[in-house]
Amino acid sequence: MSATLVAATAASAPARQRTAALPPAEALKTFQLEAGLRLDLVAAEPLVASPVAIAFDEQGRLFVVEGRGYPEPVDGKNLTTEGRVALLTDTDGDGHYDKRTEFATGLGYPNGIVCWRGGVFVTCAPDIFYLKDTDGDGIADVKRVVLTGFDTSRSSQLRVSSPTLGLDGKIYVASGLTGGKVTSPEHPERAAVNFAPADGRFDPDTLAYEVTGGRGQFGLAFDAFGRRFVSSNRHPVLQIVLEPWQLKRNPHLAFALQTQEVSKVEAEAKVWPISGAAVTADFIPNLMNAPHTGTFTSACGVMVFGGTALPAAFQGNVFICEPAQNLVQRQVLRPEGATLRSDLATPGREFLASADTWFRPVFATNGPDGALYLVDMHRREIDHPAYVPAESRGLFDFVSGKNCGRIYRIAAAPPRRAVAMVNEATALVRELGSAETWRAGTAFRLLLERREGTARAELAEVATGADQAAARVQARALLAAGAALDEAAMLVALRDRHAGAREHAVGLAAAALAKSPALLKAISDLASDEDARVRFACALALSGSAGPRVIETLALIGARDGADRWTRAAVLSGVGGRLEGFYAALRSQRGTDARGVRFLLQDLGRLFGTAATFEAGAAFLRDMMEPGADIAERVNAVLGLAEGWQGRPAAGKTDDAEFGRAFRSGDEGLRAAVRQFLGRAERLARDPAKAPADRAAALTLLGIFGPGRAAGLFREMLAPRQPIEVQLAVVRACERAGDQASGALLLEAEKWSRYSPQMRAAVLAAVTAKLPMLLALFEAIERGTLAPTEIPPAKRTQLQKHANAGVKTRAEAAFKRIEAGDRMAVYRNLREVISTPADAAKGRDVFTRICATCHTRGGVGGKVGPDLTGIRNQPAEAILLHTVVPNYEVAPAYQEVTDETRDARTLTGWVVAETDSAVTLRTAAGPEEIVLRTAIVSLSAAGVSLMPDGLEQAMTKEELASLIAFLKSEQ
Repeated sequence: MSATLVAATAASAPARQRTAALPPAEALKTFQLEAGLRLDLVAAEPLVASPVAIAFDEQGRLFVVEGRGYPEPVDGKNLTTEGRVALLTDTDGDGHYDKRTEFATGLGYPNGIVCWRGGVFVTCAPDIFYLKDTDGDGIADVKRVVLTGFDTSRSSQLRVSSPTLGLDGKIYVASGLTGGKVTSPEHPERAAVNFAPADGRFDPDTLAYEVTGGRGQFGLAFDAFGRRFVSSNRHPVLQIVLEPWQLKRNPHLAFALQTQEVSKVEAEAKVWPISGAAVTADFIPNLMNAPHTGTFTSACGVMVFGGTALPAAFQGNVFICEPAQNLVQRQVLRPEGATLRSDLATPGREFLASADTWFRPVFATNGPDGALYLVDMHRREIDHPAYVPAESRGLFDFVSGKNCGRIYRIAAAPPRRAVAMVNEATALVRELGSAETWRAGTAFRLLLERREGTARAELAEVATGADQAAARVQARALLAAGAALDEAAMLVALRDRHAGAREHAVGLAAAALAKSPALLKAISDLASDEDARVRFACALALSGSAGPRVIETLALIGARDGADRWTRAAVLSGVGGRLEGFYAALRSQRGTDARGVRFLLQDLGRLFGTAATFEAGAAFLRDMMEPGADIAERVNAVLGLAEGWQGRPAAGKTDDAEFGRAFRSGDEGLRAAVRQFLGRAERLARDPAKAPADRAAALTLLGIFGPGRAAGLFREMLAPRQPIEVQLAVVRACERAGDQASGALLLEAEKWSRYSPQMRAAVLAAVTAKLPMLLALFEAIERGTLAPTEIPPAKRTQLQKHANAGVKTRAEAAFKRIEAGDRMAVYRNLREVISTPADAAKGRDVFTRICATCHTRGGVGGKVGPDLTGIRNQPAEAILLHTVVPNYEVAPAYQEVTDETRDARTLTGWVVAETDSAVTLRTAAGPEEIVLRTAIVSLSAAGVSLMPDGLEQAMTKEELASLIAFLKSEQ
């Protein structure tokens, strides 16, 4: 096949109702690709069908995993075994595959593949298979279930997947957001590994399985230095930073995070499709006010590129597939403390996008020729029926395209035949220095498979003398796998000129610290390294070690990098059982480069409260309350101490006197000091010149000693002129108290009417969390402080089904009016218009006349209310309901807000954004208004939608029917 697109602009989108795939040559015309690149089709149906993952072996052959059975029936019955693994070869060397062999058939729902020892591991939950052709006919005659027990109770979108070889010689898998009870049929003597949703890894030779950090859905990748990335639907790029065994070192450390959001996520994870494709959220009425179109909804297939077939600027970039919206996005990684962040490479335009809604990119990988290879599952629908409302499933064709599939090559030049790998030790060692990630990685795998320690001298030479840092790292990893990386070599590695290589070397050396004082000293010296990720790696290594200088070095790293939550956690993971020594070492860092001390003290205080002796905790408390000390810093530390103490079994609530007794003090001097300290904390909370985060900490601390005693202060801080962080701290303090009085305070009529949308959402979450606060909520509804419609429908339903009979009864009474009110009667009387013949063209005129002042559709109209472009897939009943009864569900973002300012203006609109210093309103009158909080006299919300009642009176029934037809059309 020679179909090719040299990127330029996209063709017009084919009709969404098309029921047949475009021929490959025609489909290529629908693509938009970054300038200077070309898209070549290297395989298509009938050679492949429903491809979901690929892997090149050392011969350049292409293994293709085919998910032909997707999606399986929603009821879980009549499951298929249509899944296959195909073996494609390029017989004439033109860069396009032309021969197919059925390598393996009869599989259920396979979704991932990795090469190993002449065969392949294939993920196909509940199993992981090992398949191998031993007689050279291209068909697997070995088919072993090597691991089993991975969860299959959810849809086939959520299964173990993405097997990928790591630098440690283990094969890592993404969990598919599921758990399991994993055993190996080949090792019945081993206990099952039971786990909730979590990723894992296994030794490809021993098949020992263990749980790792992270929860990826589909897609797993490593960069050149072993940093691991996964993705899930609305989270394009996630980095696994900590492993469970690292956090287990200190059981008292209240830190459970393992994954960093490298990219923007959810509503901030923007994409720029050109297809106009619908996404599943478009069909879900509860998401009508929170559309997902234009953001990642199906992020998968994350990969880190490395090859010479794309420009140098693309090296190390991350690529993410978004099949629901027919595009692939490129992001550029950058360091941020101990972890990485990513930025859009080309905001406003994607790396690759298609106007063809059948284009479904799901997997990307590096190829033998240095190009990027992309797998297009090619389906009319990519959504799984389990995630589409039952009433909308009939609109979908989940079958068309099962016999289709395309694989593309993206590069700056035409395809070329890749030079075959020579599977000989010396040649493979040379390949470690290849600029092509696939070639270097394949050489690494083949050398790892040998394991007998061949080519050690050549590997040692590469480990110290290779020009490429990645080659040095791989050589050291291979020597370590063969137990041939001695102390001298590790000491050299720790002095590597590349920070990423030093970071990796610290990880290699960590296991040897107990036996090597020289390595322990070298890593301790690296605590002052210029690179934050190297220092983080040192903290992890030292936290698992004992010996001289360890605690002092951890304190040094903590003092410098304590502001970084990951480094802080790494440091504190190693202080269990030596807490007082660490605190003494940290105190000695005062006056030095101690930027991270104040961030570290709160977590340290929590550890003292949770795990230290009462005497040690009291000593810490006295130290933190020293007169003249920085009150903001010390408030955070005492807050941590109090929170830690409350977490002890049977600690109960505390006040200032009990707090002293809690640490076996009992002397009036300490209790008086606590009272004095709380007075300083109250002054800090009130001081507008102080940082909002410090004021919030002071409020939280005061809340721990009982919000009742701080009620006056809390009321004062629940004012719209206060920073949002300060207001939210009061909400959290009241939620922690959980009593009816705290709920009543949050729901005072004067306060509720002035809350911003963010505050209203936070307050509702707080007062529906505990039974006593629910009583305050019902009282507020009954006296008219807030309308029943301000409670989200899902929460209304939850309360009406509450296990507590009293709550259930009051909820039914409170919400009965919503279903039986006058507007609902209007809705019921108008339901007949849904089945009335309608003219979408006339509906456009109705929209322009009545709706366009506030709403946008297709880029035309106002921006006061939600954009209605994506509403076409919502049920007609839902559109009618929200049109006729606009207050049936009032999203906080679209509630009418009135802002009175100090210059005597009154602004009415909805809150677009708010920060600690300002509120931005969008009004029907013109541009957005930004109002400083200091300029706000009052900010009040009526609890009703900006959209007025009675719009149906401005149109006939026929016009209403036509309006709904227009909103559901593609016009």
